[in-house]
Amino acid sequence: TWEDPTPVPDWLSGTYVRNGPAQISFGSERRVLTSWLDGFAKLHSFKFSGSQVLFSGKMLESPNYLASVAAGELQPMTTLNKFRTAEEEWTWWEKLTIMKMTLQMTAFDNNNPALWRIGQKNIKDGVYLAVTDAPVPTRFNISDLSTIGMMYPSSWPATISGCAHWMREVGTDNNAINFQRKKALTGLPYVEVQRYRPEDDYATPEVIATFVPKKLSTIHSFSITENYAVFFFYPVIIDGKRMFETGFHVFELLTWLENEQTDVYVVNLKTGEVKEFETAPTYSAHHANAYENGENELIIDICPSPYSNLRDYLSLDNMLNPPKVSKGLSTNGEGEQFSRYTIDMDREEITTSLFPNEIKNRFINDFDFPTINEDFRGLPYCIVYGWSALDYSRTALVKKNVCDSTKDLVFYIEDHYSSEMHFLPNPTKTAEDDGVLVTIVFDGTKEKSYLLILDAKTLEPVNKAYLPHNIPWSAHGMHFPEANFQIGKENIKNKPKKQMKKLEL
Repeated sequence: TWEDPTPVPDWLSGTYVRNGPAQISFGSERRVLTSWLDGFAKLHSFKFSGSQVLFSGKMLESPNYLASVAAGELQPMTTLNKFRTAEEEWTWWEKLTIMKMTLQMTAFDNNNPALWRIGQKNIKDGVYLAVTDAPVPTRFNISDLSTIGMMYPSSWPATISGCAHWMREVGTDNNAINFQRKKALTGLPYVEVQRYRPEDDYATPEVIATFVPKKLSTIHSFSITENYAVFFFYPVIIDGKRMFETGFHVFELLTWLENEQTDVYVVNLKTGEVKEFETAPTYSAHHANAYENGENELIIDICPSPYSNLRDYLSLDNMLNPPKVSKGLSTNGEGEQFSRYTIDMDREEITTSLFPNEIKNRFINDFDFPTINEDFRGLPYCIVYGWSALDYSRTALVKKNVCDSTKDLVFYIEDHYSSEMHFLPNPTKTAEDDGVLVTIVFDGTKEKSYLLILDAKTLEPVNKAYLPHNIPWSAHGMHFPEANFQIGKENIKNKPKKQMKKLEL
Protein backbone atom coordinates (compact mmCIF):
# COMPACT_ATOMS: atom_id res chain seq x y z
CA THR A 1 0.00 0.00 0.00
CA TRP A 2 1.44 3.32 -1.03
CA GLU A 3 1.81 5.74 1.87
CA ASP A 4 1.06 8.85 -0.16
CA PRO A 5 -1.85 9.64 -2.54
CA THR A 6 0.66 11.08 -5.00
CA PRO A 7 0.55 8.70 -7.98
CA VAL A 8 3.66 6.88 -9.05
CA PRO A 9 4.45 7.20 -12.78
CA ASP A 10 2.08 5.19 -14.96
CA TRP A 11 4.98 4.22 -17.23
CA LEU A 12 6.67 2.06 -14.56
CA SER A 13 6.97 -1.50 -15.81
CA GLY A 14 9.30 -4.49 -15.80
CA THR A 15 10.73 -6.32 -12.81
CA TYR A 16 13.21 -4.95 -10.27
CA VAL A 17 15.14 -7.65 -8.40
CA ARG A 18 17.35 -7.25 -5.34
CA ASN A 19 19.98 -9.84 -4.42
CA GLY A 20 21.52 -9.99 -0.97
CA PRO A 21 22.44 -12.01 2.12
CA ALA A 22 19.62 -13.48 4.18
CA GLN A 23 20.59 -16.62 6.13
CA ILE A 24 23.68 -17.08 8.29
CA SER A 25 22.85 -20.29 10.20
CA PHE A 26 20.91 -23.53 9.84
CA GLY A 27 19.81 -24.40 13.38
CA SER A 28 23.13 -25.45 14.87
CA GLU A 29 24.98 -23.09 17.18
CA ARG A 30 28.21 -24.10 15.44
CA ARG A 31 29.59 -22.55 12.28
CA VAL A 32 27.34 -19.54 12.20
CA LEU A 33 28.61 -17.24 9.46
CA THR A 34 30.39 -14.16 10.84
CA SER A 35 30.21 -11.83 7.83
CA TRP A 36 26.90 -10.49 6.58
CA LEU A 37 28.30 -10.78 3.06
CA ASP A 38 28.63 -14.53 3.69
CA GLY A 39 24.88 -14.82 4.30
CA PHE A 40 23.18 -17.12 1.81
CA ALA A 41 21.45 -15.28 -0.99
CA LYS A 42 17.79 -14.35 -1.16
CA LEU A 43 16.11 -12.67 -4.13
CA HIS A 44 13.34 -10.10 -3.74
CA SER A 45 11.39 -8.95 -6.77
CA PHE A 46 9.08 -6.02 -7.48
CA LYS A 47 6.93 -6.41 -10.57
CA PHE A 48 5.81 -2.96 -11.73
CA SER A 49 2.68 -2.10 -13.69
CA GLY A 50 2.16 1.62 -13.21
CA SER A 51 0.93 2.22 -9.67
CA GLN A 52 0.62 -1.49 -8.99
CA VAL A 53 3.50 -3.57 -7.68
CA LEU A 54 3.75 -7.25 -6.78
CA PHE A 55 6.37 -8.13 -4.15
CA SER A 56 7.89 -11.56 -3.57
CA GLY A 57 11.03 -13.16 -2.18
CA LYS A 58 12.77 -16.52 -2.34
CA MET A 59 16.07 -18.06 -1.24
CA LEU A 60 18.51 -19.14 -3.93
CA GLU A 61 18.76 -22.90 -3.55
CA SER A 62 22.36 -23.66 -4.46
CA PRO A 63 23.77 -27.15 -3.75
CA ASN A 64 25.74 -26.01 -0.67
CA TYR A 65 22.70 -24.19 0.70
CA LEU A 66 20.45 -27.23 0.28
CA ALA A 67 23.07 -29.52 1.84
CA SER A 68 23.36 -27.23 4.86
CA VAL A 69 19.57 -27.01 5.26
CA ALA A 70 19.33 -30.81 5.20
CA ALA A 71 22.15 -31.25 7.71
CA GLY A 72 21.00 -28.47 10.04
CA GLU A 73 24.51 -26.99 10.00
CA LEU A 74 26.79 -25.28 7.50
CA GLN A 75 28.50 -27.94 5.40
CA PRO A 76 32.11 -27.79 4.12
CA MET A 77 32.53 -24.95 1.62
CA THR A 78 34.58 -21.84 1.01
CA THR A 79 33.46 -18.78 2.99
CA LEU A 80 34.62 -15.17 3.06
CA ASN A 81 35.35 -14.65 6.77
CA LYS A 82 36.57 -17.12 9.38
CA PHE A 83 34.35 -18.64 12.08
CA ARG A 84 33.96 -17.15 15.55
CA THR A 85 36.12 -19.73 17.33
CA ALA A 86 39.02 -21.99 16.40
CA GLU A 87 36.99 -25.03 17.51
CA GLU A 88 34.46 -24.35 14.75
CA GLU A 89 37.03 -24.28 11.94
CA TRP A 90 37.00 -26.99 9.28
CA THR A 91 38.81 -30.19 10.19
CA TRP A 92 41.73 -31.42 8.12
CA TRP A 93 39.46 -33.92 6.34
CA GLU A 94 36.82 -31.26 5.71
CA LYS A 95 39.48 -29.02 4.18
CA LEU A 96 40.46 -31.87 1.86
CA THR A 97 36.80 -32.09 0.86
CA ILE A 98 36.73 -28.34 0.12
CA MET A 99 39.94 -28.64 -1.90
CA LYS A 100 38.33 -31.32 -4.04
CA MET A 101 35.22 -29.16 -4.42
CA THR A 102 37.42 -26.24 -5.47
CA LEU A 103 38.82 -28.28 -8.35
CA GLN A 104 35.24 -29.15 -9.32
CA MET A 105 34.15 -25.47 -9.03
CA THR A 106 31.57 -26.38 -6.35
CA ALA A 107 33.29 -25.02 -3.21
CA PHE A 108 31.60 -21.61 -3.45
CA ASP A 109 28.11 -21.24 -4.88
CA ASN A 110 26.59 -18.48 -2.76
CA ASN A 111 25.87 -15.88 -5.45
CA ASN A 112 24.48 -13.09 -3.32
CA PRO A 113 25.76 -9.71 -4.52
CA ALA A 114 24.47 -9.02 -8.04
CA LEU A 115 22.33 -10.00 -11.06
CA TRP A 116 22.51 -10.11 -14.84
CA ARG A 117 20.79 -11.53 -17.91
CA ILE A 118 22.44 -13.12 -20.92
CA GLY A 119 20.78 -14.60 -24.00
CA GLN A 120 17.70 -13.18 -25.66
CA LYS A 121 15.98 -10.08 -24.32
CA ASN A 122 12.71 -11.77 -23.39
CA ILE A 123 11.48 -13.75 -20.39
CA LYS A 124 11.07 -16.95 -22.39
CA ASP A 125 14.62 -17.21 -23.74
CA GLY A 126 16.56 -14.90 -21.41
CA VAL A 127 19.02 -16.51 -18.97
CA TYR A 128 18.67 -14.72 -15.62
CA LEU A 129 21.67 -15.05 -13.32
CA ALA A 130 22.59 -14.33 -9.73
CA VAL A 131 26.30 -13.56 -9.88
CA THR A 132 29.39 -12.86 -7.82
CA ASP A 133 33.12 -12.77 -8.51
CA ALA A 134 33.18 -16.57 -8.47
CA PRO A 135 32.96 -18.21 -11.92
CA VAL A 136 29.78 -20.28 -11.32
CA PRO A 137 26.57 -18.17 -11.24
CA THR A 138 23.10 -19.41 -10.31
CA ARG A 139 20.34 -19.36 -12.91
CA PHE A 140 16.84 -18.46 -11.66
CA ASN A 141 13.34 -18.06 -13.02
CA ILE A 142 12.43 -14.38 -13.35
CA SER A 143 8.72 -15.19 -12.95
CA ASP A 144 8.77 -16.87 -9.52
CA LEU A 145 12.45 -16.56 -8.47
CA SER A 146 12.86 -20.34 -8.28
CA THR A 147 16.36 -21.72 -8.74
CA ILE A 148 16.98 -23.46 -12.07
CA GLY A 149 20.59 -24.55 -11.51
CA MET A 150 24.26 -23.63 -11.59
CA MET A 151 25.95 -22.34 -14.76
CA TYR A 152 29.50 -23.54 -15.37
CA PRO A 153 32.21 -22.02 -17.60
CA SER A 154 34.18 -24.11 -20.07
CA SER A 155 35.99 -26.96 -18.33
CA TRP A 156 39.38 -26.06 -19.78
CA PRO A 157 41.46 -24.00 -19.34
CA ALA A 158 40.56 -23.85 -15.64
CA THR A 159 38.58 -20.77 -14.60
CA ILE A 160 39.88 -19.12 -11.42
CA SER A 161 37.39 -16.28 -11.02
CA GLY A 162 34.85 -14.06 -12.75
CA CYS A 163 33.40 -10.59 -12.15
CA ALA A 164 30.07 -9.66 -10.55
CA HIS A 165 29.58 -6.46 -12.54
CA TRP A 166 28.85 -7.25 -16.16
CA MET A 167 28.66 -4.41 -18.68
CA ARG A 168 26.31 -3.92 -21.60
CA GLU A 169 28.38 -3.17 -24.71
CA VAL A 170 27.89 0.40 -25.90
CA GLY A 171 25.93 0.71 -29.13
CA THR A 172 24.36 -2.73 -28.83
CA ASP A 173 20.98 -3.72 -27.46
CA ASN A 174 22.00 -6.98 -25.90
CA ASN A 175 25.75 -7.72 -26.01
CA ALA A 176 27.47 -8.08 -22.63
CA ILE A 177 31.16 -7.69 -21.76
CA ASN A 178 32.88 -9.43 -18.86
CA PHE A 179 36.13 -11.18 -18.03
CA GLN A 180 37.40 -14.32 -16.34
CA ARG A 181 40.79 -15.28 -14.99
CA LYS A 182 42.03 -18.60 -16.30
CA LYS A 183 44.98 -20.96 -15.89
CA ALA A 184 46.22 -23.55 -18.36
CA LEU A 185 48.46 -26.51 -17.49
CA THR A 186 51.54 -24.41 -18.15
CA GLY A 187 52.14 -20.68 -18.12
CA LEU A 188 50.91 -17.89 -15.88
CA PRO A 189 47.27 -17.15 -15.03
CA TYR A 190 45.74 -14.83 -17.59
CA VAL A 191 42.70 -12.61 -18.14
CA GLU A 192 40.20 -13.49 -20.86
CA VAL A 193 38.01 -10.58 -21.95
CA GLN A 194 34.70 -11.92 -23.24
CA ARG A 195 31.71 -10.79 -25.30
CA TYR A 196 28.34 -12.48 -24.76
CA ARG A 197 26.10 -12.09 -27.78
CA PRO A 198 22.42 -13.11 -27.62
CA GLU A 199 23.21 -16.45 -29.26
CA ASP A 200 26.07 -17.31 -26.86
CA ASP A 201 25.59 -19.51 -23.84
CA TYR A 202 27.47 -18.97 -20.58
CA ALA A 203 30.26 -21.47 -21.35
CA THR A 204 31.05 -20.30 -24.88
CA PRO A 205 31.35 -16.51 -25.20
CA GLU A 206 33.35 -14.79 -27.89
CA VAL A 207 36.93 -14.14 -26.72
CA ILE A 208 37.94 -10.54 -27.45
CA ALA A 209 41.44 -10.55 -25.96
CA THR A 210 43.71 -12.19 -23.42
CA PHE A 211 46.55 -10.70 -21.38
CA VAL A 212 48.79 -11.71 -18.48
CA PRO A 213 48.57 -9.17 -15.62
CA LYS A 214 51.51 -8.41 -13.35
CA LYS A 215 49.44 -9.42 -10.31
CA LEU A 216 46.14 -11.23 -9.67
CA SER A 217 44.39 -8.30 -8.07
CA THR A 218 41.05 -8.42 -6.31
CA ILE A 219 38.64 -6.89 -8.85
CA HIS A 220 34.87 -6.50 -8.46
CA SER A 221 34.10 -4.21 -11.42
CA PHE A 222 35.57 -2.50 -14.50
CA SER A 223 34.65 0.23 -16.96
CA ILE A 224 33.57 0.25 -20.58
CA THR A 225 33.48 2.91 -23.32
CA GLU A 226 32.42 2.81 -26.95
CA ASN A 227 35.67 1.15 -27.98
CA TYR A 228 37.47 0.04 -24.83
CA ALA A 229 37.22 -1.97 -21.64
CA VAL A 230 39.32 -0.56 -18.78
CA PHE A 231 40.61 -2.73 -15.92
CA PHE A 232 42.29 -1.44 -12.74
CA PHE A 233 44.55 -4.05 -11.15
CA TYR A 234 45.06 -2.73 -7.62
CA PRO A 235 47.89 -3.72 -5.26
CA VAL A 236 45.45 -5.97 -3.38
CA ILE A 237 45.46 -9.72 -3.87
CA ILE A 238 43.94 -12.83 -2.33
CA ASP A 239 46.94 -14.97 -1.39
CA GLY A 240 45.58 -18.24 -2.73
CA LYS A 241 48.68 -20.23 -1.75
CA ARG A 242 47.59 -19.95 1.90
CA MET A 243 43.97 -21.03 1.29
CA PHE A 244 44.33 -24.49 2.90
CA GLU A 245 46.20 -23.31 5.99
CA THR A 246 43.73 -20.48 6.67
CA GLY A 247 40.67 -22.70 6.36
CA PHE A 248 39.32 -21.64 2.96
CA HIS A 249 38.20 -18.19 4.18
CA VAL A 250 38.80 -15.87 1.23
CA PHE A 251 38.85 -12.47 2.94
CA GLU A 252 41.36 -13.67 5.55
CA LEU A 253 43.80 -13.82 2.62
CA LEU A 254 43.40 -10.20 1.51
CA THR A 255 46.89 -8.76 1.18
CA TRP A 256 48.08 -5.25 0.38
CA LEU A 257 51.22 -5.27 -1.77
CA GLU A 258 53.59 -2.63 -0.48
CA ASN A 259 55.51 -0.55 -3.02
CA GLU A 260 53.22 -1.70 -5.84
CA GLN A 261 51.38 0.57 -8.24
CA THR A 262 47.89 0.16 -9.69
CA ASP A 263 48.21 -1.39 -13.15
CA VAL A 264 45.65 -0.22 -15.71
CA TYR A 265 44.88 -2.31 -18.80
CA VAL A 266 42.95 -0.80 -21.71
CA VAL A 267 41.52 -3.40 -24.10
CA ASN A 268 40.31 -2.39 -27.56
CA LEU A 269 36.96 -4.16 -27.95
CA LYS A 270 37.18 -4.00 -31.74
CA THR A 271 40.74 -5.26 -32.31
CA GLY A 272 41.72 -6.99 -29.05
CA GLU A 273 44.80 -4.77 -28.65
CA VAL A 274 45.86 -4.32 -25.00
CA LYS A 275 47.70 -1.26 -23.65
CA GLU A 276 49.18 -1.07 -20.15
CA PHE A 277 49.50 1.97 -17.87
CA GLU A 278 50.37 2.66 -14.23
CA THR A 279 48.90 4.95 -11.59
CA ALA A 280 49.21 5.45 -7.84
CA PRO A 281 48.21 2.60 -5.49
CA THR A 282 44.52 2.61 -4.59
CA TYR A 283 41.55 0.27 -4.27
CA SER A 284 37.96 0.51 -5.47
CA ALA A 285 35.18 -2.04 -5.51
CA HIS A 286 33.01 -0.03 -7.90
CA HIS A 287 33.61 1.92 -11.09
CA ALA A 288 30.92 4.53 -11.83
CA ASN A 289 31.32 5.19 -15.55
CA ALA A 290 33.86 5.91 -18.28
CA TYR A 291 33.88 7.55 -21.69
CA GLU A 292 36.12 8.67 -24.54
CA ASN A 293 37.07 12.34 -24.69
CA GLY A 294 38.26 12.58 -28.25
CA GLU A 295 40.33 9.91 -29.97
CA ASN A 296 43.14 9.50 -27.45
CA GLU A 297 41.77 10.33 -24.01
CA LEU A 298 39.72 8.17 -21.65
CA ILE A 299 37.84 9.40 -18.57
CA ILE A 300 37.16 6.90 -15.76
CA ASP A 301 35.26 7.74 -12.57
CA ILE A 302 35.57 5.39 -9.57
CA CYS A 303 34.59 5.20 -5.90
CA PRO A 304 37.69 4.46 -3.79
CA SER A 305 37.31 2.52 -0.55
CA PRO A 306 39.62 0.67 1.86
CA TYR A 307 40.17 -2.92 0.70
CA SER A 308 39.76 -4.03 4.32
CA ASN A 309 36.07 -3.01 4.15
CA LEU A 310 35.44 -6.26 2.29
CA ARG A 311 36.38 -8.16 5.44
CA ASP A 312 35.69 -5.70 8.26
CA TYR A 313 32.79 -3.37 7.43
CA LEU A 314 30.29 -6.19 6.94
CA SER A 315 31.61 -8.26 9.85
CA LEU A 316 28.54 -9.01 11.96
CA ASP A 317 30.44 -8.17 15.15
CA ASN A 318 31.10 -4.69 13.77
CA MET A 319 27.62 -4.21 12.32
CA LEU A 320 25.84 -5.28 15.51
CA ASN A 321 28.15 -3.25 17.76
CA PRO A 322 28.58 0.13 16.07
CA PRO A 323 30.46 2.92 17.88
CA LYS A 324 28.35 4.47 20.64
CA VAL A 325 29.65 7.84 19.55
CA SER A 326 29.96 8.31 15.80
CA LYS A 327 33.46 9.06 14.58
CA GLY A 328 32.04 10.46 11.37
CA LEU A 329 34.22 8.20 9.22
CA SER A 330 33.03 7.57 5.69
CA THR A 331 33.11 4.06 4.29
CA ASN A 332 35.24 5.52 1.48
CA GLY A 333 38.08 5.76 3.97
CA GLU A 334 39.95 8.68 5.43
CA GLY A 335 40.94 11.18 2.77
CA GLU A 336 39.40 9.20 -0.11
CA GLN A 337 36.70 10.66 -2.35
CA PHE A 338 34.91 9.98 -5.62
CA SER A 339 37.73 10.31 -8.15
CA ARG A 340 38.33 10.88 -11.84
CA TYR A 341 41.16 9.23 -13.78
CA THR A 342 42.18 10.67 -17.15
CA ILE A 343 44.22 8.39 -19.43
CA ASP A 344 46.24 10.09 -22.16
CA MET A 345 46.70 7.26 -24.64
CA ASP A 346 49.35 9.13 -26.69
CA ARG A 347 51.52 10.24 -23.78
CA GLU A 348 50.88 6.99 -21.94
CA GLU A 349 50.14 8.74 -18.66
CA ILE A 350 47.33 8.94 -16.13
CA THR A 351 46.28 11.96 -14.07
CA THR A 352 43.76 12.03 -11.22
CA SER A 353 41.41 14.71 -9.95
CA LEU A 354 38.64 15.21 -7.40
CA PHE A 355 35.27 16.95 -7.64
CA PRO A 356 34.33 20.11 -5.74
CA ASN A 357 31.83 20.11 -2.87
CA GLU A 358 29.90 23.23 -3.73
CA ILE A 359 26.96 22.42 -1.46
CA LYS A 360 29.25 21.82 1.56
CA ASN A 361 27.68 18.49 2.47
CA ARG A 362 29.67 15.75 4.15
CA PHE A 363 28.06 12.95 2.11
CA ILE A 364 28.28 14.29 -1.43
CA ASN A 365 31.76 13.16 -2.53
CA ASP A 366 32.04 10.21 -0.13
CA PHE A 367 29.83 7.58 -1.71
CA ASP A 368 29.89 4.07 -3.12
CA PHE A 369 27.48 1.82 -5.04
CA PRO A 370 27.32 4.24 -7.99
CA THR A 371 24.29 4.13 -10.28
CA ILE A 372 23.77 5.95 -13.58
CA ASN A 373 21.21 6.17 -16.34
CA GLU A 374 22.33 3.11 -18.34
CA ASP A 375 21.57 4.91 -21.61
CA PHE A 376 24.77 6.86 -20.81
CA ARG A 377 26.93 3.82 -20.01
CA GLY A 378 30.31 4.31 -21.67
CA LEU A 379 29.32 7.74 -23.01
CA PRO A 380 29.83 11.35 -21.84
CA TYR A 381 27.54 11.86 -18.86
CA CYS A 382 26.89 14.27 -16.00
CA ILE A 383 24.97 12.44 -13.27
CA VAL A 384 25.85 9.61 -10.93
CA TYR A 385 23.78 8.52 -7.95
CA GLY A 386 25.30 6.82 -4.92
CA TRP A 387 25.00 5.54 -1.36
CA SER A 388 26.99 7.22 1.41
CA ALA A 389 27.55 5.99 4.95
CA LEU A 390 29.16 7.50 8.03
CA ASP A 391 30.14 4.68 10.39
CA TYR A 392 27.00 2.49 10.58
CA SER A 393 24.61 5.03 12.04
CA ARG A 394 23.96 7.38 9.15
CA THR A 395 23.31 6.57 5.50
CA ALA A 396 22.37 9.01 2.76
CA LEU A 397 21.54 8.93 -0.94
CA VAL A 398 23.37 11.36 -3.21
CA LYS A 399 23.09 12.81 -6.67
CA LYS A 400 26.48 13.94 -7.94
CA ASN A 401 26.65 16.16 -11.01
CA VAL A 402 30.15 15.71 -12.42
CA CYS A 403 29.57 18.54 -14.91
CA ASP A 404 28.27 21.13 -12.41
CA SER A 405 28.71 20.42 -8.71
CA THR A 406 26.43 23.31 -7.75
CA LYS A 407 23.57 20.98 -8.77
CA ASP A 408 24.54 18.22 -6.31
CA LEU A 409 21.76 16.89 -4.06
CA VAL A 410 21.57 14.76 -0.89
CA PHE A 411 18.61 12.83 0.56
CA TYR A 412 18.87 11.91 4.23
CA ILE A 413 16.38 10.88 6.92
CA GLU A 414 17.56 10.26 10.47
CA ASP A 415 17.22 6.61 11.61
CA HIS A 416 16.42 5.41 8.08
CA TYR A 417 18.97 3.07 6.55
CA SER A 418 19.11 3.06 2.78
CA SER A 419 20.88 0.95 0.17
CA GLU A 420 21.89 1.08 -3.50
CA MET A 421 19.53 2.89 -5.87
CA HIS A 422 18.63 1.86 -9.40
CA PHE A 423 17.64 4.30 -12.15
CA LEU A 424 14.49 3.62 -14.19
CA PRO A 425 14.27 5.98 -17.20
CA ASN A 426 11.13 7.73 -18.31
CA PRO A 427 10.35 6.35 -21.80
CA THR A 428 10.18 9.94 -23.13
CA LYS A 429 13.90 10.38 -22.26
CA THR A 430 13.84 14.17 -22.22
CA ALA A 431 16.96 14.44 -20.03
CA GLU A 432 19.68 12.30 -18.44
CA ASP A 433 17.90 12.45 -15.08
CA ASP A 434 14.34 12.06 -16.44
CA GLY A 435 13.16 9.05 -14.49
CA VAL A 436 12.86 7.63 -11.00
CA LEU A 437 15.15 5.87 -8.56
CA VAL A 438 14.07 2.76 -6.68
CA THR A 439 15.68 1.48 -3.51
CA ILE A 440 14.97 -0.41 -0.29
CA VAL A 441 15.12 1.46 3.02
CA PHE A 442 14.85 0.22 6.60
CA ASP A 443 12.85 2.51 8.90
CA GLY A 444 14.71 2.20 12.22
CA THR A 445 11.88 3.78 14.20
CA LYS A 446 9.19 1.43 12.89
CA GLU A 447 11.66 -1.43 12.34
CA LYS A 448 10.13 -2.07 8.93
CA SER A 449 11.48 -2.09 5.37
CA TYR A 450 9.91 -0.04 2.60
CA LEU A 451 10.17 0.37 -1.14
CA LEU A 452 11.13 3.98 -1.89
CA ILE A 453 10.67 5.75 -5.21
CA LEU A 454 12.55 9.02 -5.67
CA ASP A 455 12.29 11.62 -8.41
CA ALA A 456 15.66 11.34 -10.14
CA LYS A 457 15.67 15.06 -10.98
CA THR A 458 14.97 16.46 -7.51
CA LEU A 459 15.90 13.51 -5.28
CA GLU A 460 12.56 14.08 -3.53
CA PRO A 461 10.29 11.13 -2.60
CA VAL A 462 7.56 10.25 -5.06
CA ASN A 463 6.09 7.57 -2.80
CA LYS A 464 6.93 4.66 -0.55
CA ALA A 465 5.30 1.39 0.47
CA TYR A 466 6.04 -0.54 3.65
CA LEU A 467 6.65 -4.22 2.93
CA PRO A 468 5.01 -7.25 4.57
CA HIS A 469 8.48 -8.64 5.33
CA ASN A 470 11.73 -6.91 6.16
CA ILE A 471 14.52 -7.03 3.59
CA PRO A 472 18.00 -7.09 5.13
CA TRP A 473 20.67 -4.80 3.69
CA SER A 474 21.64 -5.92 0.20
CA ALA A 475 24.36 -4.69 -2.12
CA HIS A 476 22.90 -4.70 -5.61
CA GLY A 477 19.76 -4.86 -7.71
CA MET A 478 18.85 -4.97 -11.38
CA HIS A 479 15.82 -3.83 -13.39
CA PHE A 480 14.73 -6.13 -16.21
CA PRO A 481 12.44 -4.03 -18.45
CA GLU A 482 11.46 -7.00 -20.62
CA ALA A 483 10.06 -8.92 -17.62
CA ASN A 484 6.50 -7.60 -17.71
CA PHE A 485 3.66 -9.47 -16.03
CA GLN A 486 -0.09 -8.93 -15.97
CA ILE A 487 -0.93 -7.75 -12.47
CA GLY A 488 -4.64 -7.03 -12.77
CA LYS A 489 -7.01 -4.11 -12.97
CA GLU A 490 -7.58 -3.45 -9.27
CA ASN A 491 -6.24 -0.23 -7.76
CA ILE A 492 -3.74 -0.26 -4.94
CA LYS A 493 -4.98 1.71 -1.96
CA ASN A 494 -3.23 4.91 -0.95
CA LYS A 495 -2.96 6.12 2.61
CA PRO A 496 -3.54 9.77 3.56
CA LYS A 497 -0.61 11.95 2.67
CA LYS A 498 2.27 12.11 5.13
CA GLN A 499 5.21 14.46 4.85
CA MET A 500 8.62 12.83 4.47
CA LYS A 501 11.25 15.10 5.94
CA LYS A 502 14.55 15.52 4.23
CA LEU A 503 17.30 16.64 6.57
CA GLU A 504 20.61 18.15 5.58
CA LEU A 505 23.85 17.38 7.43
